[in-house]
Amino acid sequence: MRRRTKIVATMGPAVADLDSVRGLIEAGMDVARLNFSHGDHDSHLQMTQWIRQAAGEAGRSIAILQDIQGPKTRVGTFEGGSIELKPGETVRLVVSEDKGRHGVIPIGYRHLLDDVEVGDRVVMFDGLITGRVVEAEDAALVINIERGGELHDRKGIAFPDSHLNLGPITEKDRRDLELGREMGVDYVAASFVKSGEDIAEVRRLAGGSVPIIAKVELALAYQNLDSILGQADGVMVARGDLGVQLPMETIPNVQADILHRTNQAGLISITATEMLDSMITALRPTRAEVTDVANAVASRTDAVMLSAETAVGRHPARVIEAMSVICLEAERFRDAELTGSETIDFLENARTFASATAKAATEAAFNLGFKTIVAFTESGATARILSKYRPSADIMVFAAEGRIRRRMALFWGVTPIRFKPRESTDRMFAAAEKYLEKEGICERGEGVVMIAGTPPNTGAYTNLVKLHVIGERLRNPKRSRRSDRSS
Repeated sequence: MRRRTKIVATMGPAVADLDSVRGLIEAGMDVARLNFSHGDHDSHLQMTQWIRQAAGEAGRSIAILQDIQGPKTRVGTFEGGSIELKPGETVRLVVSEDKGRHGVIPIGYRHLLDDVEVGDRVVMFDGLITGRVVEAEDAALVINIERGGELHDRKGIAFPDSHLNLGPITEKDRRDLELGREMGVDYVAASFVKSGEDIAEVRRLAGGSVPIIAKVELALAYQNLDSILGQADGVMVARGDLGVQLPMETIPNVQADILHRTNQAGLISITATEMLDSMITALRPTRAEVTDVANAVASRTDAVMLSAETAVGRHPARVIEAMSVICLEAERFRDAELTGSETIDFLENARTFASATAKAATEAAFNLGFKTIVAFTESGATARILSKYRPSADIMVFAAEGRIRRRMALFWGVTPIRFKPRESTDRMFAAAEKYLEKEGICERGEGVVMIAGTPPNTGAYTNLVKLHVIGERLRNPKRSRRSDRSS
């Protein structure tokens, strides 16, 4: 059984050479995340080269996800690298580039005194340290520390009750997006977006054609989810910052709601943050983490993401292997529970040839017990829609363009396959059949569903469904032996 839920792994110091990247791909990584909150342009360029080389050697389509930092507010730096904050003490939050010291926390956000009011909450270091504004001075806010801890340089600081005057893109993001265009990244993840308008701005700067994944990590983004779904190509449930913005006990239901609405919209969904966090150091996950991953799979997430576990963890490849077996078991249980064709009906909102064809293929495969659906695509749209119907069969998608195959690496259940265009659907189907037999995916006499757009190579709508038995000769005009050799 093939794993269908895709795994996104974050690159970092723990993946410091080409062999390490090879190890992650061998372990099951589908998408490599480059976190532009860390590292410099040279390191990201080097990592991109390693990923492309290792993927080529393995014969795999591996997508690269560029995660831009966005307008996240952070504290400045401190004398000694950190300060200790104790419950009950008061500290001054000042707009300054100078180093902080005991009792003084610097921040670079210029509109602090205009946007944050007395009584507003202050959350630092991903929620580990909390406080509340008790006084506003001419040049500082006085914060009463409620939950203390050690605050290090450049850690995040959030104001859940305040509306900060931040645009969707910083100057750093602009430079990073320009580099992303040069690198040919396959996806861009937009951080701290508030609305669909923010997504449109990121798309414009990213170059227009690259798919945009909206990270829902602000309470305001969750409130504006419909607007975001109208502009984005996918959504990441970024539970770290979202858990700072919203009460922690609401996060499971919020996650389920975001995944449900994203799937209903036919978009890509990613569940992220602390999924196997203990494996940064441990050799196996906690039972609670295993349950968390399995619940995300049960909630129909397209992908699960690893962050520090692979970026700075002790054994990144082992974490991916653990994630993979958890997903496989959750999927196996789901398949055993199916009593009918479990689909999401997009036709009410998208009455298209591709949607109708994908639904028909899904239902045919289930009703006939077929294990494989074969699709041909030029843009990847057919594969994405087919994926959202969650067929019980494996989805083998043939595409000529490498960029499209890499994007499909993030689609649930889809295996992208390199394919040389043919001038007729008969020849396409014959070449696919030959590939499936040669690779041991299907056996002679086994039934498959094939879908395609006809005429081929013209951008035609997906408008053809064929039920086929492997070994039944397709009408296939004479062609050279040379064209027979490749698929």
